[in-house]
Amino acid sequence: MTITNTITDTSTEPVRKPFQGFRKVYHVLASSMFPLAYLYPPLHFTFPETRKWILIISGTCFAGSFLLDLARLMDKKFNSWFMGLFAFLIRKTEVDKFNGSTFLCLAFFVVVLLFPRTVAITAMFFLSLGDAAAELGGKNFGRLRIFERSLEGSIAFFTVAFVVAFALFGDFQIAVLGAVAGALVELFSFDVDDNLTVPIGSALALTLVLVLFHPGVNFPTF
Repeated sequence: MTITNTITDTSTEPVRKPFQGFRKVYHVLASSMFPLAYLYPPLHFTFPETRKWILIISGTCFAGSFLLDLARLMDKKFNSWFMGLFAFLIRKTEVDKFNGSTFLCLAFFVVVLLFPRTVAITAMFFLSLGDAAAELGGKNFGRLRIFERSLEGSIAFFTVAFVVAFALFGDFQIAVLGAVAGALVELFSFDVDDNLTVPIGSALALTLVLVLFHPGVNFPTF
């Protein structure tokens, strides 16, 4: 389920992966449900009640996805059947490793458990919306390569992340620094799935910005 800002070399110009529209739309919708529920609690839940249910659901989803990945990685026949059945949702590159949904559920559980509500919501949106923007930016406009990513994709990530952070915090400095941090985490996520690194790294960076530059601001906690 990982969405990455990636371009690939040829002798002349980058060759971009085919756009898998359904998987991208599914990723955005599925991964946006958690921050949206935390931002606008459903069924007249309080924020603490919503937080509890997000932790329960994300933790359960992580455990289930982890065990499923473990089972398919230990059984080649089951793995082949499973990857064929869900080829429209899972990347071929995830055939021999844990899939992005497992890392996403773990990351969302961690940020909701450990970080203030506004920080957690922002970090989750950085992944669901910012990472999708990086994919679209890299695929459609990517020309300048940075490691395994593109500058255009990183700019797209920063732009969306800035809008999200500014809308939630209402502070230009927090939005800029948080968006820069998120874009850098996405850019340098090489060996670790960015479904894990982007939310947690962004939450850490946003918390650091608040502590260093806005220690007296009373933002919502849990």
